[in-house]
Amino acid sequence: MPETVRKPAILLVFTALLRIGLGLFFLIVALRKIPQLDITADFLTRSRILPEYFSLPLACIGVGMELTIGVCFVLRIAYRAASIWGSVMTSIFLLLYVQGWVRGLELSCNCLGNQHEVINYPMDSGLRLLLLGAVLILVWDSRQPERSLWKFRKLDFSDF
Repeated sequence: MPETVRKPAILLVFTALLRIGLGLFFLIVALRKIPQLDITADFLTRSRILPEYFSLPLACIGVGMELTIGVCFVLRIAYRAASIWGSVMTSIFLLLYVQGWVRGLELSCNCLGNQHEVINYPMDSGLRLLLLGAVLILVWDSRQPERSLWKFRKLDFSDF
């Protein structure tokens, strides 16, 4: 049986801290958006991609996804699925910003947990691009075999 290549402990610590940090980030942002779902729906309406009646349901789905991804990251439950959905969701929000920038729309957003007018599209788009990069690191990490800092011995009871 071939020996698996072990990753350095520093990489294990880095990805664990990134996973927990992004999980807490998604949880905090979602919890801050819950009382203000109308602002998030207004952002979706003002981006003029879908009809207005889709805005509130999509805002609810987005907040629900942020909560789910945050919990999955923190607890490392369904890690691969959460990292893929996190990258999809972050990509969609990045595309919303970029298309608003290209079309010259004036957007106000409750994104990243605070209400603000988008006046600096390159900065806001760059922040979302950094977030996407961090989530893509977790997508890469989720593809790696399960590993631990602890060594476990496999016990064989086949003789009994």
